[in-house]
Amino acid sequence: MAEPLSIESASTVFTYFNPTRSPYYTVGLATCVALFFACDVENNRLWLSLAVPAYLVAALTLFLSVDSGNNLTKEEHEDQLRFARSTSISVAVLALSFAGKDIAAPKEPNMLNFNINLTICCVQIFLFLLFNWALNRKDLPVADRNYVQITLLTSAFLADTSWNLAQATDESGVSAVHHQTTAYGLGALWVCCVLFWVATLVKLQVIQVQRVR
Repeated sequence: MAEPLSIESASTVFTYFNPTRSPYYTVGLATCVALFFACDVENNRLWLSLAVPAYLVAALTLFLSVDSGNNLTKEEHEDQLRFARSTSISVAVLALSFAGKDIAAPKEPNMLNFNINLTICCVQIFLFLLFNWALNRKDLPVADRNYVQITLLTSAFLADTSWNLAQATDESGVSAVHHQTTAYGLGALWVCCVLFWVATLVKLQVIQVQRVR
């Protein structure tokens, strides 16, 4: 009984995160993993030769995700987006706990990294809770973009930022510097995602912007 249930669960997850309909998030996830493991290369020049191309791919992936249209049906998009939003909140809660625990573990914790991790995780939790509340009140006006893959990329950038912040605390020397730098770079991409979601909430009129006359 357990095996068919596992296969069915995996099939359900694959249906929600179908890369044929949302191709960019798999590229973004791969670049996040690549950037993390590249930090173990201690030679700065060799590390940069690996990290810079991977980072450019991550940035280009985000741009293409925002710029591309939506090829999902209205029902598919709403269903998958609902699941993706819940996933984003779950990722933020787990990153808050696991990365926060590792950063706080030393006798003298790196409070900068702890506060950065705390802030970005809480912002993402609040943002998607607000987004959930907004979409419970009204649907997206037009699903002109594939919001599913942008949501998943937001979570991928957050998770890898937290992962690198924790690793910068655990390790020492050149690798720690690489992880710290990578965390800042991925954090910048995550901030771009947050700005996109704030603009979306403004479009939904959840956040009101008053023009100064």
